[in-house]
Amino acid sequence: MKKGLFTTLFTLLFVTTLFGQSSINWDYKAYPELPYELNSIDLEVTVEPESALIKATGTYRISSRQPDLTQVVFNTSNLDVKEVSSSGQALEFRVSSDSLIIELQDTLNTDQSSSFLISWESSSPYGINTDVYGNLWTSLNPRSRHHWTPIPDHPEVESVINARFTIPADLQVIFNGNKVGDEVVSTDEKQVEWSSETEVPVSGITFSVGSFLTESARSGVKEVSIHASENALLEGVRSGLLSIAVESLKKYENTFSYEFPYSALHIVVLPDNHWEEIQSGAGIIYLYQNLGSLSTQLKRGIAEQWLGNYHRYLDTPDSRYEFLKALVTQSSDTVPLLNPDNLQSIQGWNKWVRGIGNMQNQFLIETIRESLPELIQQVQGVSGWSEYADFWYDETGSYWKSLPEPLLNEDNQQQEGYTYQVDYRYNELEPSLTLHFQAKSEPVGTLAGLELVQYGFMDTTRSEITFTGATDSVAVDLISGVEYVTLHPQTEFELNLEEKKPFMFLIRQLRSSNPGEKIEAARQLRQYTDNPDLQLALQDVLETEGEPEVRAALLATLGEITKGASGTEQNFLDQLNSDNLATRLSAIRALADYPENEQVRYAVRNTLIRAEIDTVFATALNTYGKLAEAEDLISLTERLERSGDADKAINVLQVAVQTDTTRESISIADRMALGDYPYSIKKQALNILLTYEQNQEYWNQTIEMLMSDRDPRIRYQALDAVKYLSAKKTVDILKDRLKEEMDPRVASKIRRIM
Repeated sequence: MKKGLFTTLFTLLFVTTLFGQSSINWDYKAYPELPYELNSIDLEVTVEPESALIKATGTYRISSRQPDLTQVVFNTSNLDVKEVSSSGQALEFRVSSDSLIIELQDTLNTDQSSSFLISWESSSPYGINTDVYGNLWTSLNPRSRHHWTPIPDHPEVESVINARFTIPADLQVIFNGNKVGDEVVSTDEKQVEWSSETEVPVSGITFSVGSFLTESARSGVKEVSIHASENALLEGVRSGLLSIAVESLKKYENTFSYEFPYSALHIVVLPDNHWEEIQSGAGIIYLYQNLGSLSTQLKRGIAEQWLGNYHRYLDTPDSRYEFLKALVTQSSDTVPLLNPDNLQSIQGWNKWVRGIGNMQNQFLIETIRESLPELIQQVQGVSGWSEYADFWYDETGSYWKSLPEPLLNEDNQQQEGYTYQVDYRYNELEPSLTLHFQAKSEPVGTLAGLELVQYGFMDTTRSEITFTGATDSVAVDLISGVEYVTLHPQTEFELNLEEKKPFMFLIRQLRSSNPGEKIEAARQLRQYTDNPDLQLALQDVLETEGEPEVRAALLATLGEITKGASGTEQNFLDQLNSDNLATRLSAIRALADYPENEQVRYAVRNTLIRAEIDTVFATALNTYGKLAEAEDLISLTERLERSGDADKAINVLQVAVQTDTTRESISIADRMALGDYPYSIKKQALNILLTYEQNQEYWNQTIEMLMSDRDPRIRYQALDAVKYLSAKKTVDILKDRLKEEMDPRVASKIRRIM
């Protein structure tokens, strides 16, 4: 049975609850117990990216800040601590909750120092991110460091840090500071050494391993490097980002009147954000391609080196700090970012990028902007909005605990504009013309001006008319031999006109020298599809029309007329290989009206397979979905999957599953949801399963596998499947999972369900 109306390509079949994070408390504890200073860290780290495993030893040097210090407490979670020792002697230690408690060899008095070594392994899915492209990087989310290394995991803690990484010989590693050594030690491995010349905050420590190409430049004495896989960026984009980084670094040093606080800046480009709320560490910025504009991410990340790393916040992510970054980076090319995973940090950024120009309190904006250099110099380390607000209070006498909301829709109607239907009441015998205006939105409250252009056989004249209110009529003095008339708004606000012109006006308008007027005529002629003269008139124009955009509009109108009539399909088949995108799309859409035509079905399928442009693929899939049976769509899905086009395959599968009665599409979705695919594919496959698979036994077996996925977004989404389980099974699974779940967002959803 053929399909009726199909959803478009990018409409998800199942809409899960948005990644709700409003109840998540990311805040660090204020005034943590820190009776010691961490003076230095020396790490020996072996990274096995394929298994997401870290094997490491760390030598920590501390000095006591209090008398009679007998033990040290580090944070640790989901680590396998093998050994703790000092000078070759084993130290007693125990793990309690998220604490590693180490008994020191000797009691330390104030300012006395000691060092000890910890050996451990970790493959924590919360602290260590991986993707299907072979990249591994450690999380910057609050309190995530101690999921891959034992450490006092708090922004109050800073330390000089040195690290020697053992990694596969064909990969690179990026870490805080500067690379000081790179040596191949075997055919399979190499060792890379990094060292920070300055102290870095523990909350900003991170490293990444991948097949990166590096391009570097200098900003003053500081090295700036961009690291991305060979196919991630075009060469021009890579060089452009590096230039933006150097320019922005200099610009923001001037803005803050303060030197860039770290010894080097490293920019790492990765495909997917992996639900990372924090995108930059101390001297390291992660740019995620699925968050949109890389240049905007880069500028935001550079501003965050001062406002988030040099100044560190206990209550991040917080929209108020995003305001500061938006204020610093504000320019015409700073844009909102994509936010497919509803990140709080990006929500705040987008809010201020869109709205900071509409804030009414300009005194507040200028005061904050001008205060930044002094704030950066006066406040060091851990700070927060309350310290900033105290500073501004001393300056202004106003305590800005919060920020006024931007007026995103100050004049919503004016932004959306006004829409009027315009009826042309034409008497050809007299001749006379009256324009009748009917508001289809809120009516205009003032006079709206229009330029009226009359095109005659010998002459063209221009005049101005006005109208207002919900309805209005305007009589037009026609010139002799008028062929057609056009209207052009002359208003400061947006004015949309839905015109209903006489048939012959539009036919004559197709002969205009203005392509835009011809396109508009072709579109308006769709009101006259019952006119027997229209098809022939359009074909006559198509034979001589050379403007691609006009041809596209004519084809679309022709498709509205022919509606699949036998013998008319060649008009559209001939345009499938057009160099003009609009023409190709019009032809593809029109072919949806030929469901019984095998030639059409084959041609659209080939267009879909060969499509290199997203809009061509989406349009071809929408058309093919109306022409093909479910088994043909499933066959196409499998072909695309085998050829490595998983993005195309999953979208075809979303169409196939709607009419598939064999469950074959469910089987494919299961394979994709549980397989080694990018998150975007797994998410859509899981949506299919959550919508179309209701078998309790299936979910009894599958939910536990999904809840073991390393990606927290899959675990979060998989929780929606508990509706298919028995009450007892739901409780058992959720209780077991809550004991193991480290991501606070997933754990929060589990508690809500329970």
